[in-house]
Amino acid sequence: MLHMDLRQIQKMKDAGAHLITISSNGKWLVYHFRHDAEIKNLKFPATSVKSITKIYPGAELYEREIMEKYGVKFRGHPNPVKLFT
Repeated sequence: MLHMDLRQIQKMKDAGAHLITISSNGKWLVYHFRHDAEIKNLKFPATSVKSITKIYPGAELYEREIMEKYGVKFRGHPNPVKLFT
């Protein structure tokens, strides 16, 4: 995937998928979902990233952790403050 597309995230939500976590190495973001007893992953470059908190409110802490650890910015994040000092 060349860029993040929130429609793919929304499609997962509409299908009943549950967000498990978001992982990153600073260059890539991987969104991990559970759907129908299967794990499904969506991978995007960690550039020009939109927050998914409007779709999955529980993503707020995952995104904040990635912001702090890797410096990835999530556009539209509702509370982009540091978790740790």
